[in-house]
Amino acid sequence: MSGVRVPAPPPSSPRPGPARARLRRLEPIVRRALAGPCALPPGSRLLVALSGGADSTALLLALTRLAPELGLAIHAAHLHHGLRGPEADADQAFARGLCLRLGVPLVTARWDTRRRMRRRGLAGENGLRTLRREFLVAAARRAGAVAIATAHTADDQLETVLMRLLRGTGLAGLGGMRPRRGTWRKPLLAATRAEVEADLRAADEPWREDRSNADRAHLRNRLRHDAIPALLATLRPGPAAGPAARAGLARRVAAAAAEVQAAAAFLERRVVRDLRRAARIQSGLVTLDLRPLASYPLVARHRLLRRAWAAASPDGEGLTRGHLDALVRLMGPARGGARVALAGGWSVERRRDTIRFQRRGPQTGRGGAVAGPAARP
Repeated sequence: MSGVRVPAPPPSSPRPGPARARLRRLEPIVRRALAGPCALPPGSRLLVALSGGADSTALLLALTRLAPELGLAIHAAHLHHGLRGPEADADQAFARGLCLRLGVPLVTARWDTRRRMRRRGLAGENGLRTLRREFLVAAARRAGAVAIATAHTADDQLETVLMRLLRGTGLAGLGGMRPRRGTWRKPLLAATRAEVEADLRAADEPWREDRSNADRAHLRNRLRHDAIPALLATLRPGPAAGPAARAGLARRVAAAAAEVQAAAAFLERRVVRDLRRAARIQSGLVTLDLRPLASYPLVARHRLLRRAWAAASPDGEGLTRGHLDALVRLMGPARGGARVALAGGWSVERRRDTIRFQRRGPQTGRGGAVAGPAARP
């Protein structure tokens, strides 16, 4: 059975003590994040996703200490998934007790997630993630919060980047999770799990352990417990491949992901600028002048094509990899008259030094083939 880390009282009664324990490693990290990419205007209300695990417990503790300094009002939300019986009951009781001690308003609910997923055709970890996000959005609305903070760390970033590499990804995927995306904030992305647990132990703060985090049925858990230790042992055989080496790897990957994000943002700004110069946008027609784009590398062409397609069909399906490959070929030399069929009756035709996104009528299928001058889209 999962339990609270020692030293700790029963999970339904978090240890009494100071309302705001000092987390010496984490508070500077959270402060920098909230002064930078995760910034919120003073007076904002921020909702913390609280599972009761080490990461979310540490984030809530750090934020309650920093809230007066940053002018933030902190609320929390906890979802009981209805899956782990008494263990999940204890997690919920722990969250309630912690928030009571800290004086943090808590929104909590118990859902039959199996039934909800069956009804909506959801499944697995992705289905649960969808439900959690919906719960948190509803909880933020109920609390009047302008943003939602989740406790993802550099270790989570390492696992995310590896998963995307294994499944196949591009520039955006290599950047991993962003510290800020819409209303979502991740103030702990620069912190390692080792730092989180060390701070909680030093502050004599308990947390809950979710036994499902050890289940090898999930890819993230296999990476965490099997693949990453094997990579570290390959890199540095022997005792050196321990927690310190893992934390170092997580920091390096998180830093690299941040650089990729910055490069992707720079590229996106360049693409938007050049699209304004090279594109002529009318209702149902986008014409793209290829001459100023001749020196574009492949990744930039992909971004430009996605942007042009979004301008042509803002409510349409996204471009598949097959679409992108066909459109890049269409941008190449001597392709006059060739055409690529897209979804929803759209096609893209090469005319001398331009390509045109235009809608010709309803079609079936997802398209993506390049046709010759006499072929139909």
